[in-house]
Amino acid sequence: MDRNSTATMEDVGDLKREIDKLRADLRQIRGDVLGLGTDAMHAARVSVSESAKLASTKAKALADATEKQIVTHPFIAVAGAMGVGILLGAIGGAIAGRVTRKD
Repeated sequence: MDRNSTATMEDVGDLKREIDKLRADLRQIRGDVLGLGTDAMHAARVSVSESAKLASTKAKALADATEKQIVTHPFIAVAGAMGVGILLGAIGGAIAGRVTRKD
């Protein structure tokens, strides 16, 4: 082999080593990206779980406070429920009046 052939073979060998190194780096990057995605999903699950627990706690506290008000002031609670019923009935009647066909 002449000198140029030897240099070319060395260059090819160097190129193959570089390609192998690039492949290994890409595999590492892929693993890192997948790990980041997994970490982000875990963090999102934890955040949603904590938010659900907080909402549940607040809803229970609100329900307890409402129950206490009803027990403490039953006539006001009945009057309030009656007022809401009348209001919903009036709204429903108005909507039904608009929806009916005029033949």
